Amino acid sequence: MSRKLLDNNFCAIPWTGFELEPSGTIKNCIISKENLGSINENSIEDILNDSPAIDIKKQMLSGEYPSNCAGCYFQEKNRTKSFDNISSRTYYAKEIGPHVSSDLFDNENNFELRHVDLRWSNRCNQACVYCGPQYSSKWAKELNKKVESDKDRRQKVKEYVFSNVKNLRNIYLAGGEPLLMNENREFLELLLKENSNVHLRVNTNLSHTTTGVFELLQKFKNVHWTVSVESMNEQYEYIRHGGIWNDFEKNLSVIKENVSHKISFNMLYFVLNYLSIFECISYFRSLGFGNNSFVLGPLYTPESLNVLNLPDEIIKDLQFRFQKEIDKKPGFLLQNGYENVLKYLNEPFDKDLNRTYNTLKTMDQRRNINSEEIFPQLYKELLK
Repeated sequence: MSRKLLDNNFCAIPWTGFELEPSGTIKNCIISKENLGSINENSIEDILNDSPAIDIKKQMLSGEYPSNCAGCYFQEKNRTKSFDNISSRTYYAKEIGPHVSSDLFDNENNFELRHVDLRWSNRCNQACVYCGPQYSSKWAKELNKKVESDKDRRQKVKEYVFSNVKNLRNIYLAGGEPLLMNENREFLELLLKENSNVHLRVNTNLSHTTTGVFELLQKFKNVHWTVSVESMNEQYEYIRHGGIWNDFEKNLSVIKENVSHKISFNMLYFVLNYLSIFECISYFRSLGFGNNSFVLGPLYTPESLNVLNLPDEIIKDLQFRFQKEIDKKPGFLLQNGYENVLKYLNEPFDKDLNRTYNTLKTMDQRRNINSEEIFPQLYKELLK
């Protein structure tokens, strides 16, 4: 592995991969603050071989910390200087670094495709309360907003990726909902023939499994399921509008049976699960999932659903609760998640519970649901 990857400012992704957004936007990765370009305007090859992609590599080679990568630098701040840090930067260093030529990172003009993060479209069967039209076609339909993406341009990206299929080391499938996308079925069929040992990560709501994508994934050995869930039962069905809790449980039991696959729970923390998150984690632990299965972090936007809208006395109680969980020393990702949330609970924030109330009531009206019946504890605060 190149020694450059040991530097705290350096990342493998600008030299080896990209992320495709449903709108056609290209980024280095999902953590990136800035876009590299759009396939609706330029080819994927031109985007990866021109500014700002080249500029980011130049900055890293000069020892600078690109603002584009601030998310990873923040995650690593005040943590031990080791590859045990939890950030996309260190993950890709370990995942991709050993599998590329040692001189790849010597020049800003070098590029070898080893990783792709593919979000072909916003097609999704859920309209999660914190999401929106860009990543959910169900949201787009509800708000009558269309996310424009050039089909022919997406086809060009697909051809570029498929032509490099044998060189890929790491693949991330997200969306929208990746289990619903025909492009992923085609991609997985090709991978089974040409590169079946590739490492696959799938960010899924695990609710719709009859499209062929789910069955194909079962045939791969190296699959990491990142399952989006942060609540249970009727709260789950409100937060993940369109989802059915019983279906989720059944599908989870299916992937759990494949012992070669890894499962993580991607859990956002916000006003609707400010108390129930603890019960949800306990439930999954009771099913046999270990403390390294939980990726927990605060929801930043929309601000109306941010947990910091809650009154100071509740925030203090939550700080105590999270500290109590940390004191149990669960270790691994779970402890890291608790620590990150506790740190966030100390951040300054412009509280506005009226904004929270209005957001929920507007959604309730559109969806013909009564959130007050589902979240009675929260409404004691909203209606004070």
